[in-house]
Amino acid sequence: MEIRVVWVSLLLLASMSRTAPAGTAIPAAFDSAGTDRAAIETLLSHYTQSVSSKDQALFESLLLNTLIPFAYVSASDASMKAGGATERYEGFRKAVFQGAPFQQRFQNIHIQQDESLAQVSLVFVNTTAKICSWGWKTLQLLKVGGQWKIASEFYTVHD
Repeated sequence: MEIRVVWVSLLLLASMSRTAPAGTAIPAAFDSAGTDRAAIETLLSHYTQSVSSKDQALFESLLLNTLIPFAYVSASDASMKAGGATERYEGFRKAVFQGAPFQQRFQNIHIQQDESLAQVSLVFVNTTAKICSWGWKTLQLLKVGGQWKIASEFYTVHD
């Protein structure tokens, strides 16, 4: 009898762990849609516009703040291997807004969202008269006061 009670209890626990709580359906996908997607697409458009025109004020208006995790990631980056800081916006700011001009565009954009949290992954392409470089970028966005803001950015670069 005791074994039967234990067995039934285990079966009940197993079936409960595979289902969502009552009333909460787990979405099959988290693709952003509607007005939130449009607002995120506008943020991405302002991103490339600000970088291409060297409009630092516009760019920084897209950020939650300038202390967010913001870093170039490479296999040879010793600071990443050593668990170093990822708040490296200042280096990006100098390279983009004080460096040589270039045009940037985004492609292969994927936007996922759940409530006030969104994730964007994309490929960026930077072009000058002489070179073209590209990289993969991931952005975490938060909706704060009705506005989407970049809360973190990590990217790679390839020449």
